[in-house]
Amino acid sequence: MIRDHYDGAAPGWARGATLVYAPIAEQLVARARGAALGHVLDVGAGTGVAEAPLRAAGAARIVGVDLSHDMLTWDRDGRPPAVVADVMRLPFRDESFDAAVAAFVLNHLTDPVGGLVELARVTRPGAGLLASVFANTARSENRDAVDDVARVHGWSPPAWYLDLKENATPLLGSAASMTRAAVAASLSDVEVQEADVDVGVTDPRALVDYRFGQAQFAQWIAALDPSTYAAVRAAAIDAVGRAMQPYRPRVVFLSARRNR
Repeated sequence: MIRDHYDGAAPGWARGATLVYAPIAEQLVARARGAALGHVLDVGAGTGVAEAPLRAAGAARIVGVDLSHDMLTWDRDGRPPAVVADVMRLPFRDESFDAAVAAFVLNHLTDPVGGLVELARVTRPGAGLLASVFANTARSENRDAVDDVARVHGWSPPAWYLDLKENATPLLGSAASMTRAAVAASLSDVEVQEADVDVGVTDPRALVDYRFGQAQFAQWIAALDPSTYAAVRAAAIDAVGRAMQPYRPRVVFLSARRNR
């Protein structure tokens, strides 16, 4: 059984990490370039950052998939239908969807080509496939300062996170590697762009909330009492400082189609 490392992360993700992931989702969906989306599979749906841009782009129906039940149940009453499932073994028939979106999912896989093949399997011939991952060259001294404060106060990266960063994340972290994976998965009309994304995060408080909203911090934060967490957050904000540079993460975007 695959362990859900995002269990307990939904509140922090929805209120913090979304500050960065939502603007990136908007840019990812924009790469559909006006194509009719129809029935869309949102893989790695999490707390729903791609849902609003998908609706705005004209998606007629959205179905979410995520390995984390906790993430999918966030704000459940206002969200599309969803199922807990592994992207490598999607519980849908062949050619079930008109498009598929995978925002920051493929970077969790040690077989990203297999993940793309599975996305293609459940989409119709000619369907659009959109995906995004962080680039291997993404750097931020301000973000690192937040992590340093967390370490001083007892946080250490969980083993699953270290394993992810070492064995999965680097596999698609460049335009060249993403392109190779898409071609190996027999996708067509492959377009890949590696770009710095202006997510609108210019305030240290927003950067700290984004960083601490990610899953690798959830268990540690849950063990802190509210006053201690408030002190840690204040220390992280102070460490970033008033001279913070606007946070512009470097992202690799994929737009492709399933072969007809």
